[in-house]
Amino acid sequence: MNPQHYCHQICKKSGSNFVYAFYLLGKKRRHALEAFYAFCRLVDDAVDEAPSAEEAQNNLRFWREEIARIYRGEGEHIVSQALTPVVRAYDIPQKYLEEIVAGCEMDLVKKNYVTFQELELYCHRVASCVGLVSLRIFGIRNNRMIDAGGIALGKALQLTNILRDISTDLARGRIYIPEEDLRQSGVSKEALEKHSLDDLNLADLLYFEIKRAREFYQEAWQSFPKFGKERRQLVAAILMGRIYEAILDKIAKDPLSVFRQKVKLTGKEKSLIALKVLLDTYLK
Repeated sequence: MNPQHYCHQICKKSGSNFVYAFYLLGKKRRHALEAFYAFCRLVDDAVDEAPSAEEAQNNLRFWREEIARIYRGEGEHIVSQALTPVVRAYDIPQKYLEEIVAGCEMDLVKKNYVTFQELELYCHRVASCVGLVSLRIFGIRNNRMIDAGGIALGKALQLTNILRDISTDLARGRIYIPEEDLRQSGVSKEALEKHSLDDLNLADLLYFEIKRAREFYQEAWQSFPKFGKERRQLVAAILMGRIYEAILDKIAKDPLSVFRQKVKLTGKEKSLIALKVLLDTYLK
C-alpha cells in the first residue's frame, strides 16, 4: 500500500477533531500532517491497545528505535516511510518525536499524578510537542512567541481531553486530575470513581480544572498573531483550538455530564466555528 494512503486511512478512521482542521491546508502540508498524526496515533495505540504491559514496553521500544531509523532515512514501518521526508522537509527536531513516545510511556507507568507540575510534563509531551511539530509543518520557524502559544494550546487541548474523557480513563484505572486538586476540593479518589452526580465538591473540582484549561487557551490566543501571513499559517491550529474550546464551553454548562456521556460537537457546530475562524483570519 502507498504510505501516504495508509496514513490517510488512519486519520480518516480516527474521527478526531484534530483531523478536521487538516482540510484548511494545502495538499503538501495536509499529507505531512497526516503522516505525523498517523505516527502519533500508532504510538498511542502501542500502549492503549497492547494486551499486556510487557507488550506495550516492547512496542514503545520499537518506536524509539524507529525514530532513530527515521532520522537516518531507514524507517521500517510504512508510516515511517511517509514521515521520513516530512521531518527533513520541515526540519522537525528528533527530540519532539522522542518526547511524544516518552509521554505515551507515562500512560503505561503512571496511573495518577500527585501535582499539576507532574501532569503538566505529561501534557507537554503528548500534546505540546505535537503542537510544536505542527507549527513547523504550518511553516512557522524560529518564532518564540508563537512556539509559546503552541505549547500553551497543546496543554489546553490535553486538559480538555482529560475532562471530556474522565469516565473512559477511570475505566482504564487512570486518574489524570492531580491529587493536590482532589484534596483541595475535598474529593477522594473513591468519590471520583463513584462520581455521585449531586456531589457539589466534585462539581467544584471540575470547574477548577475548566478554569485552568481556559487560562491556557487565553495564553495561546494572546501569543498568536492577530492578522497577517503568520496568522493565516496558523489557521488550522486556531480552528482546532476553537473546536476544543467549544467542547470545554459545553462541559462548563454541565460539568458532571462528562460522567454520563462523551461531550462532543455536532457537524453544524464545527462548521460554524470553521466559518468564523476563516472570516476572522482572512478578512483582517
